[in-house]
Amino acid sequence: MHVVIITGRRDALHEFALGLGKDVEWTASAADVLDRAPTPPWQLVVVDAMTPGMDYKKFVTDLLRVNAMLNTVVITDMSPEEFHEDSEGLGVLCAVPSMPGWDDGARAMNQLCLLYGLG
Repeated sequence: MHVVIITGRRDALHEFALGLGKDVEWTASAADVLDRAPTPPWQLVVVDAMTPGMDYKKFVTDLLRVNAMLNTVVITDMSPEEFHEDSEGLGVLCAVPSMPGWDDGARAMNQLCLLYGLG
């Protein structure tokens, strides 16, 4: 599975990315992902809501307009309850903590594989 991570914190998310697998692309540009989303090489878009200036809800809404088949994971400091309430209707696969580790990446990838019938 191919993944793109939108973040300004590549070093801090290294272990998380390892948990996602080997096909991880990094970018700091949400606009670049939206431009490429109509025919993406990825099955998963990870949005780091902890990146200054990132409005994850606006980005996910824009992404849904461009390609509703892409799955998303959001890195956030919200509690699970807060995030569920805040992201309702956006179809986000899951949220992971603001400083995710390898296990968080592996869990997110496992959920994606189950969704694709590969688990």
